[in-house]
Amino acid sequence: MKHRLQTYTNYKAFLLSYSEDAKKRNKKWTMGVWARQLGLQDTSSITKILNGQRHPGSKLTRKLSDFFEFEHDECQYFEDLVRLQKHGNDPKLCIAILERMEKLHPNAHMRIIDLSTFNLISHWYCLVIREMVRLESFKEDYEWISSKLNFKVTPKEVKKTINLLLELDLLQRDDAGKLDVNQHGRVHAGNDIASEAIKRYHEQTLENAKLAIRKFTPEEREFQASCFNMSRENMPKAKELIREFKSKFVKLLEEDKADDVYQVQIQFYPLTKIMNS
Repeated sequence: MKHRLQTYTNYKAFLLSYSEDAKKRNKKWTMGVWARQLGLQDTSSITKILNGQRHPGSKLTRKLSDFFEFEHDECQYFEDLVRLQKHGNDPKLCIAILERMEKLHPNAHMRIIDLSTFNLISHWYCLVIREMVRLESFKEDYEWISSKLNFKVTPKEVKKTINLLLELDLLQRDDAGKLDVNQHGRVHAGNDIASEAIKRYHEQTLENAKLAIRKFTPEEREFQASCFNMSRENMPKAKELIREFKSKFVKLLEEDKADDVYQVQIQFYPLTKIMNS
């Protein structure tokens, strides 16, 4: 597990991976066993951490580092991951932590972007609000925009997002002062760049997709899944086809004066490891 730590940009994902692997390796493994190994009185602390209800304090962070027998640079990296999650609502501090991580851990493959772009990419609702401006019924009313979104976004977050979109020229004001989409404004981070901001965005959209399964009727949504065999050498071709489909899908259905904003997501990934012959 040690050699895999710096492939993670979320400490909780690392801990969850460990617990899943531990269960597979040892049928008798339990959260209680792990809690005792960490020197905890019960399982509540580690369970709450895995459930996203709290973050580890400095003492428990050290216990986890000792448990995994991290070397010095790995300890620093793990501590940075915890700090990154603790200060997730402060993008400026997140950028500072990421810059520090890039210098201390050059093999962590973290891409550092400017604060405004980080804000835009890492919050799922930023581009949604931009699209809402094009709706026929749109009102520049933070409470109204907040109430129109199916997943929780506060009026304060709406206001910050509109100011950010204006700052990045993704929105503009017409001669009458009304908000309008600036068709020339573009933010492109590349299709395969593994940045922390992009990972956060996809984590959030996947969480929304999970909620959508039960929130909406089958008539209001479409979820599809297929399991099939494929040679790994065809991955570039598969990705190209998915991107081509997504582009054609959006181009065919997108319209200026629509009545709703939709999200299209396609999940495609290997279900098996490469088997030795």
